[in-house]
Amino acid sequence: MPPVLQYTAIVIGLPVLAWALWSSARLARANRKGTAGVDVAAYGLLPREELDASEYGPTAPEVADATLAARQGDWRPGAALLAAAGQDWDRRWYVLTRLAQVAPEEDAWLTAWRTERPDDPDAAAVHAQALLYLAWHARGAGYANDTSADRLARFKQLLQAAFEEARSVAALAPHDPSPWVTMVTAARGLVLPHEEFRRLWSELTARAPHHFYAHLNALQYWCAKWCGSDRLAHRFAQEAAASAPPQSLLAVLPLEAAFERALQGAAQVPLAGRHPKSELDAVRTALAAVPADDPRSRLVRHRLAAALTLAGKGSEALEHFRILEPWVGGEPWSYHANPVGMYDRARALAIVKAGKRRAATAPVPTGGR
Repeated sequence: MPPVLQYTAIVIGLPVLAWALWSSARLARANRKGTAGVDVAAYGLLPREELDASEYGPTAPEVADATLAARQGDWRPGAALLAAAGQDWDRRWYVLTRLAQVAPEEDAWLTAWRTERPDDPDAAAVHAQALLYLAWHARGAGYANDTSADRLARFKQLLQAAFEEARSVAALAPHDPSPWVTMVTAARGLVLPHEEFRRLWSELTARAPHHFYAHLNALQYWCAKWCGSDRLAHRFAQEAAASAPPQSLLAVLPLEAAFERALQGAAQVPLAGRHPKSELDAVRTALAAVPADDPRSRLVRHRLAAALTLAGKGSEALEHFRILEPWVGGEPWSYHANPVGMYDRARALAIVKAGKRRAATAPVPTGGR
């Protein structure tokens, strides 16, 4: 190479190399320390200490009122919400699970409901799902190898009770997919064979072919950590997303499957892999088509924010982080022992990838239960 060209290459190359090293150092620091030392308010974000990992988003006000009434012994507001949901199966499932989450802590209201209306399938459906939550509470959050034999035995016992109760509900309300969602969820803990799971899934989808929450639970069954493999989980996610109606939130399933694959490594990588542009576009389109207060949108937005950060689209990821805060209890952050720390590291990476600092383009949402 002529001396002039060598000199030109050096003059151009050194700044590029310096920029690359500086950028890499910033990314490494963000991945290690999160937003420590960063003025997050300049990006419309909340301080780390104000982030809340107890929920993935605010509870709908009427549902919050119903769960409060249940804690105070009154089952009627919850029963009315379930009845009002009609055949909006996703809405029904959201209400049902919120009520069922109260029962393991305070169940006098549910006992009174079942006593006053012994043949009410809604009360029985809530009871079946409450047994499922009790089962997972009995098991604990650790891996199977770190869980005592007594805990695992109690886990299986309660899962079987939940499964049988849900089967009874299905007989009382043959059109309702809700008890089948409970059975499908219990199936992974019971490690039911693939053939039996497919039979359950067929019954569920005959009643609600595109049930959002059911698909999230079914994907867990097909993951390698439970009863399937990375290949089976990926195939299930791709087929479900492809067969869903246009603008369906089921478009998020391939992102979920990718995060599950990333978790299989020994290092438990929080944000790994890449997502095709077509998958990101499908989730963007679906999210834009649903109301901002749809509870499902929060679950999708957490996953999309993570995927956009991976894709290097920091500015767009920050738009979603602003909407989500202060609630950071969704996946993929909740897969980790410190969800707040994992979320904070992700938004720090988004800040770096967004380029030069700029003021927030949206106000910080206040949230609320």
